Amino acid sequence: MERLHPRTSWAIRLDFAVALVDDEERCTRVANILVRPCFRELERMSIHRGDRWLEHGPVTVERMVRILRDRSNKDVTFDTKRNREIVATGEIRNGTYETNEGATRFNSHLVFPLVPADVGEVTAAICELADVLDAGAGFVAVEPTYPVAQELALGGFDSKPRPGLSRQRMLERRGRDRHQGRRQELLSGPEWGTFLGAQHLEKLDLELVRASGAFERVVRISPRLAFLQVTADPEADGRDGFEQLLVDARAALAPIMMDLSDVNLE
Repeated sequence: MERLHPRTSWAIRLDFAVALVDDEERCTRVANILVRPCFRELERMSIHRGDRWLEHGPVTVERMVRILRDRSNKDVTFDTKRNREIVATGEIRNGTYETNEGATRFNSHLVFPLVPADVGEVTAAICELADVLDAGAGFVAVEPTYPVAQELALGGFDSKPRPGLSRQRMLERRGRDRHQGRRQELLSGPEWGTFLGAQHLEKLDLELVRASGAFERVVRISPRLAFLQVTADPEADGRDGFEQLLVDARAALAPIMMDLSDVNLE
């Protein structure tokens, strides 16, 4: 098996409301996004049915729509081709299994290597995907290796925080999972890229957030969805000065920041 050096990776998580299994038009839109060149490392697709992964094969629009529309499946999954080191994985749930309620009742994730030339294409595609899924919450983060990125995207409040994060960010990531039932209304903390759903936007004046100067980009995707991007370069996360940018971001988002006083790192 080919061995690769550690690669900076995207960790993308979307919590959303749409049951794709009931909506062929949305399934087709999702599929047309995920076959774009910026997702080329998600090169193999399979069915997640029960506790088994079946029918490993090529990533095509037709196969993806068929998998998502089948009620016997949980989701469509993506990974690296066989006999290669895994550098990319993902899943898009089709709506047969709820993990939460309301605007965040389903979740999906994508993890794959960051290619600097693709940053604009990736962020545009993920914003479009979040809109199609009617996302109620979500984030786009960057981690130094695939395993760390996968752990963040999958979630789980017992996961170990990576070295180098501030204590506040560790608490925020732990709190995001511990209080998953409140994701649609409150934010545990900002990441490099943060999605705000309809209930977040009800409590915020997005123009004041824009005027704060805390974000490189503030994008109103739809009346129900916005995307906030802290810096132009996602690899700024981890460099000197990024944590201070997050202090400013938290201040701009104060009306929807979650109380994390019951969260600890023990």
